[in-house]
Amino acid sequence: MKRLSFVVLLSLAVFMPTSLVTAAEVTLEQVLQRTLASHPELQSYDYRVKAAAALKLQADLSPNPNWTVELENFAGSGRQSGLSNAQMTVSFAQLIEMGNKRQYRLKAATAEEQAQLAEYHYRRIEVLAEATQRFYDLVKVQRLSQLQARHIKRTESLLALAKERVAAGAVPPSEVTRIALQHERQQAQQVQFDGERQRLKAELAAMWAAQPTFERVAGEFTVPLALPTQADVLQAVNRAPEYLRLLDSEQLLQAQVNALQADSSADLKVQAGIRYNNQFDDTGFVVSVGMPFQLSDPNLGRLKQQRILQQSNLQQQQLVRQQLRSQVLALLSGLQTHKAYLTSVTERLLPLAQQLLDENQQGYARGTHSLLQVLDAQTELAKTEYQQLSRQHALVRDMIKIERMTGQSFLGVQP
Repeated sequence: MKRLSFVVLLSLAVFMPTSLVTAAEVTLEQVLQRTLASHPELQSYDYRVKAAAALKLQADLSPNPNWTVELENFAGSGRQSGLSNAQMTVSFAQLIEMGNKRQYRLKAATAEEQAQLAEYHYRRIEVLAEATQRFYDLVKVQRLSQLQARHIKRTESLLALAKERVAAGAVPPSEVTRIALQHERQQAQQVQFDGERQRLKAELAAMWAAQPTFERVAGEFTVPLALPTQADVLQAVNRAPEYLRLLDSEQLLQAQVNALQADSSADLKVQAGIRYNNQFDDTGFVVSVGMPFQLSDPNLGRLKQQRILQQSNLQQQQLVRQQLRSQVLALLSGLQTHKAYLTSVTERLLPLAQQLLDENQQGYARGTHSLLQVLDAQTELAKTEYQQLSRQHALVRDMIKIERMTGQSFLGVQP
């Protein structure tokens, strides 16, 4: 079972809260708390664990004794007519379970309860990882909206400059029209970002089965993260929830096999009572002991089924472990690519794109550069800023995938 610390560490490593969080904002910590408290599936596990605990109570029960009243040799013909020769027997019987049935039955029920409790912890990791991913999806769209607003302001400044040049007769009116068209396209894109933000807000609030009461999330992407090593992720695979589920299933299957083997043992039935003979007015004790004569194992088919399931489980352990190893290595390779590209964009491409725009804007104001050159420079800067944001989001997304797969924290270490 894995603790929830990985998602808390994630907030420390990837997420930088603003200095003042207003009532209209929600932090990652608040998102995780609300998800834990109100996520529908997580709430259902409380009942599943209680139901499994109730089966433990059932498994611990022993067979109840039963009593029998038997009347014979009456209401017949001849001497057996009436009640003069009747015999009545009152007896009590108790089934004695052999082969430690109750103990193994209880162990199987306990294993089922532990499996349900473990499954809750595994699903909790997955649900919190999903909530974290939705949080950062919303952070990305918020950042896109901010970048778009910045692009719109640049275009508005360029539009004002173009109008001045048209008024001076330096350029034709079509340049103003061209910039106005670009401005309208940017406004339309901003409307699309606003709609996407509303959709992601609803999806995030759905993690705690509510309507969004917040306006935005308080979070930003930070500098590139320290990546885990190959040895770290391969070691973490051994504690992956999907792999641990199979180990828990192996223990449960073995407990069920033991319970079936114990159930195959024949039980002993002991019966004792008193018999009264009305003909002689005599009373005597009656004792009997019985046990089934088992020519074959009554659980032969069930035991074979359980052993087949055990073999399947062992095979799945090997396959799933290898699959997880391949998947985390692929994600790690992707993380390394994202980080290298992000470093290149941040340190080289973005400064050059900004320099290109500044030079073209200055040249346009002097009349040495054309409008198309300025618009191309704006497009290059917008594209580069989007590439930076996309790589930041991709780093967080793939890191969350690794944590979701392994249940381990890798985001708690800063470079």
